[in-house]
Amino acid sequence: MALDIIIVGALGRMGKEIAGLALADLAFSISGALEYDGHPSMGNDYGTCLGRDPLGISLSSSITDHPSEKAVIIDFSSPHSFEKHLTPAADKKLPVVIGTTGLTADDKAFAASFSDRIPLLISPNMSLGVNLLFLLTELVSSRLKDDYDIEIIEAHHRYKKDAPSGTAKRLGEIVAESLGMQYADCIRDGREGISSSDRSRKEVGMHAVRGGDIVGDHTVLFAGIGERIELKHMAHSRSTFARGALLAAKWLVEQPCGLYSMRNMLGL
Repeated sequence: MALDIIIVGALGRMGKEIAGLALADLAFSISGALEYDGHPSMGNDYGTCLGRDPLGISLSSSITDHPSEKAVIIDFSSPHSFEKHLTPAADKKLPVVIGTTGLTADDKAFAASFSDRIPLLISPNMSLGVNLLFLLTELVSSRLKDDYDIEIIEAHHRYKKDAPSGTAKRLGEIVAESLGMQYADCIRDGREGISSSDRSRKEVGMHAVRGGDIVGDHTVLFAGIGERIELKHMAHSRSTFARGALLAAKWLVEQPCGLYSMRNMLGL
């Protein structure tokens, strides 16, 4: 039986990518498509909005507009809008996969507060490869600690609004934990000017590049004396994130209430 999904941010870049994969896979059925209030396509058939045949699903702004009681919500909206869908999702007992990037600690805490009512998976990156990068970064940084200088470099397309990316921030959090520090105390965003002292051993550089149509590159550089290690992931297509989100939805619907990550899904 096909798994019903409701896509939040349905006409965004990721929403369209998820829809394309779901429509090509008999394991999934799209039962709802949401966008922000006032979207110019509000009320139109979602299939028509995608340039396809009509799907019989009208673009709406609220989960309460959808009768499904068994769907999984996949949210790739924005930090300003994702919160509004959590209460009706919890009321309907619908699992939620959140891939929205740029969430603050308060945003994540708010979302986590619903985990006693519904299964909830939050990840700054739905790529299976990136989640292995998280694990490798933890492994290397916990062994090398501050014996090596650590820099994080990320690159994305010109339209990305948040910087650094949610993925880069998560990498920074992992490194900070290995140094026994808080993210805010060791991350240094970019550099300019002339420094009056040597680079601190407890400093982690963070650099964001924006340009063209770069889907997403992330590098964690460990630079020592006489050698360096680079852990790198390059996304060639947004389909890798969409595919991960659909796999997450399929896994999450089988889980009890709780807060999960892609690491849980992958058994890492």
